Amino acid sequence: MQYLNVDYQNLNINDEICLTIGNFDGIHKGHNKILEKLKLEASSLKIKSAILSFDPHPNFYFNDIQRFLINTKQKKIHILEEKKIDYLIDLKFDQELTQLTYSDFENKILLDSLKLKKILIGNDFHYGNQRKGNIKTLKSFCEKASILFEDIDLYADNKNTKISSTQIREFLSQGDIKEANALLENPFSIKGLVKQGDQRGRTIGIPTANLDYPDQIIQLPFGVYAVRIKVEGLEDKFYGIVNFGKRPTFNKTVAIIEAHIFDFDHDIYGKNIEVFFDSKIRDEKKFNGIKELLNQITLDITIAKDKLNYGN
Repeated sequence: MQYLNVDYQNLNINDEICLTIGNFDGIHKGHNKILEKLKLEASSLKIKSAILSFDPHPNFYFNDIQRFLINTKQKKIHILEEKKIDYLIDLKFDQELTQLTYSDFENKILLDSLKLKKILIGNDFHYGNQRKGNIKTLKSFCEKASILFEDIDLYADNKNTKISSTQIREFLSQGDIKEANALLENPFSIKGLVKQGDQRGRTIGIPTANLDYPDQIIQLPFGVYAVRIKVEGLEDKFYGIVNFGKRPTFNKTVAIIEAHIFDFDHDIYGKNIEVFFDSKIRDEKKFNGIKELLNQITLDITIAKDKLNYGN
């Protein structure tokens, strides 16, 4: 996959393309319907598949939100590479781009900078200054420019529920991991470098791999979660529990992820791990000492193993 990060004035692709437009945050099942159709149409027309996206996400630009995304940019690129999309174009989302009318967007970007053969788009799409462009205006433009056009609904299979990244963010922000994962193509995950901690977990018989919660990613509620874990350099996917929070029992103030991997004895300091969240077990709480904490962790592990069907 070719990845481009450019301002719209410098956008230029010589290949004929079948294009879709959107942020594709999370890559949910509605997105996947578009992507599969995109690849199919591109193959049928013997042209390249392309996604036109925006960097940063418009919500960061307009609303100054600190934590919003479902996926990091790196994970989004990785997923789209695995799906064998030919082009991912991240247009720099800046003041000049926001001032383009929908007609300017059509002419300066879609017509002048790209060799469009076909556009596939979700039926909730809006574009241009104040989001005045929509499916009807885009379809009209395509007809005049002799560009093939098709809109796709974003409803879940066998459901009357529309799939949206906004809905998934709401689930995640409430700790409803199962509901979010049911709409995502890949389970919600956090990837990071295992860093040196105070090794308190090891001293109480519950060693943990600690990593920072990524900037810009929507924040889960503080609590304990059942998880699956992929470790850099190891083929197997492991099982475990995670505490995400500030560790009030030890009077800490910075929120981190502490992952305890079941039946695992590898040294993974300095390695990347990816934590795939399965379900929430409970909220984070402060305990009256180590013994009370250990009793609760033992119970958490039992619950997590049951949720993950571990050892069966």
